[in-house]
Amino acid sequence: MKPSLLLFALLVAIGPLYGAQTIDSFPVLPLTQFLGNIKQEHPIARNADLLLRQAEAQVRQARGAFDPKLYSDWQQKSFDGTRYYRTGEIGAKVTSQWGVEFKGAFNSASGTYLNPESRLPDPGQAVLGLTVPLLNGLLFDGNRAGLQNAQLDRDGLAAERQGLLNDLLLQAGITYLNWAIAYNQWRVTEQAYQLSLTRFRGIRASYFLGDKPAVDTIETFTQVQTWQLELNEALVSYRNAALSMQALQWDQGRAPSIRENWNWQPLPLQNVVQLPSLPIDSFAQQSLRHPDLRALQVDLRQLEVDRRLAAEQFKPRLDLSYNLLGRGFDFTAPTKEDPTLTLTEALGTNFKWGLNFSFPLFLRKERGKMELVQIKQLQTSNKLEQKQIEIENKLRGYYNDLENSRNQILRYEVLLRNLQALLQAEQRKFEVGESSIFLINSREQKLIETQLKFNKLQGEYAKNLLSVYWSAGRLVNNF
Repeated sequence: MKPSLLLFALLVAIGPLYGAQTIDSFPVLPLTQFLGNIKQEHPIARNADLLLRQAEAQVRQARGAFDPKLYSDWQQKSFDGTRYYRTGEIGAKVTSQWGVEFKGAFNSASGTYLNPESRLPDPGQAVLGLTVPLLNGLLFDGNRAGLQNAQLDRDGLAAERQGLLNDLLLQAGITYLNWAIAYNQWRVTEQAYQLSLTRFRGIRASYFLGDKPAVDTIETFTQVQTWQLELNEALVSYRNAALSMQALQWDQGRAPSIRENWNWQPLPLQNVVQLPSLPIDSFAQQSLRHPDLRALQVDLRQLEVDRRLAAEQFKPRLDLSYNLLGRGFDFTAPTKEDPTLTLTEALGTNFKWGLNFSFPLFLRKERGKMELVQIKQLQTSNKLEQKQIEIENKLRGYYNDLENSRNQILRYEVLLRNLQALLQAEQRKFEVGESSIFLINSREQKLIETQLKFNKLQGEYAKNLLSVYWSAGRLVNNF
């Protein structure tokens, strides 16, 4: 094939290589804005926020054990035209947070065959009473244990929420960084392609003028083809990364539509993550408040509540009850013995009291409960210690990766400057006829490959920084 025919074939082969989208006009989506949207709109984040409402509901439920309760009890018997008896009681009870039960009631009773013990004054009888646990239940009981556990659950669910958001933001942050890396790789590859295409056109024009040999046009054309292939791969990677971004971008509770165009561009990689790189000791100190550690600490505190309740069951049950009785609603109504009865005197005259005692002989249930609680305490303590070691090791590993990527970035910056200088020198030598297109392409190829590696390294540095904050459990606090 003649050289002119070869050049014509090359021109035809190039054709429409790539129709690059112009996205420079797209608005920039900062990482902070993206993660802020995730915290507000993503289903996992919304479910995490529901944990706080769940905690409050559990506390409200536990406090319900101390709510006043209305009750009534009415009994009547009639047979063969005779009313044997009719008795009734209506009242209210409330248990205080100190275990004392207060009671207020009104009783009525009538009938032909009424039990003498059940006879009441004609107006009925009001009752004011209380029941005090003297041993078991005096210092602690199931209601108080339930309330304390519910209050502790509030801290535990808050830690769980922080852990869920911490994991979600790491996933979203890495997705953003993969998108930013893919975008920058695409742009660098596109620039390389455009540069090689411009050089090919220049060499082709020089060939027609007789200044360059035909082999230079082939050399530059192969470079164009190489970057065309790389550009297509970079475009596919960018589009896939954009799809991953769209899948996380919810809008007011509505699922994202991946059919819509992603009309955003990321921040430059060096400006993506605006987090301070603190010393390892600072991160280690922050990790002591890691959500996983807080959750286990709450479990230990709840188990201590269970242990106190189990220890309370070793005491006998001894309840003292006292009820002040009135004539109707009058607690100081005159009696036959004392027509001028005072309230103080009534406390010792018109009353009903009693003692209720119970105690299991073998305490097998109580001893088994205590042993189970103690075993769970030991298991949870071991988990807490192990988890703390795991978190610290993971933190230090990510921090080592962070420091390594930081040092690598500094070296690559120097390397890029040197490669740029070599390329410029090679271009000047080519202009005076002391170099070749092959050497220029080689220098340029090395520079662009290094730039692509540098982009990935910047992205890895940002990922490592996010991972350090994540491993310390503090990522959610910074976005």
